[in-house]
Amino acid sequence: MTTASTALLTADRDRWTRATTSPFLDGTRDGTLEDATFDRWLEQDHRFVETLVRAWGLLLQTAPRTDFPLVLGGISAFVAELEWFEEIAARRGLDLTGPDLPETAAYNEALLRLAAAPYPDAITAMWAVEAAYLTAWQGALPGAPAFEEYVTHWANDDFAGFVTDLSKVVDRELPDGPTVAARAAVDEVLDHEAAFWSMTLPG
Repeated sequence: MTTASTALLTADRDRWTRATTSPFLDGTRDGTLEDATFDRWLEQDHRFVETLVRAWGLLLQTAPRTDFPLVLGGISAFVAELEWFEEIAARRGLDLTGPDLPETAAYNEALLRLAAAPYPDAITAMWAVEAAYLTAWQGALPGAPAFEEYVTHWANDDFAGFVTDLSKVVDRELPDGPTVAARAAVDEVLDHEAAFWSMTLPG
């Protein structure tokens, strides 16, 4: 029997491809990405992770008791990620106080709305966020020398294990396969992921 997470991964391959491949990612792999483009993206990703912490806080309100360790672990990991961003910002001279770009603002709004949905749909959306992000950075491995530190940071085994744990929760919450609402949530996340990779590219 095909699990819900597997069905969602294969339901719209073109959408998953658009969400996990980009000239931006190609540039981190082959070294052609401009530092300024990467820095603008880092600033926006920091804003996104701030919202991700808040979204997972919403998720905790509806999570079953058995999922408390996973959700709290996610929150702790994203808080640690913010601290890592702040260290990177100091080193690279980033501005972490600037405004959201339109793509960031739209994704952040969607993230908070999806996290407040009924738990099966909310956890499915959060899984899609992390699964797409992991897949994208795995495709950029090993990373060009200028970006290797970042690529390997986002494609590490611990993160892969977290995504696997999330997929198991999705499969448990959707024992009869993806619902219409779950599919819609994943589609929305993937469309925002695709836009997020492109937002700081020239043109």
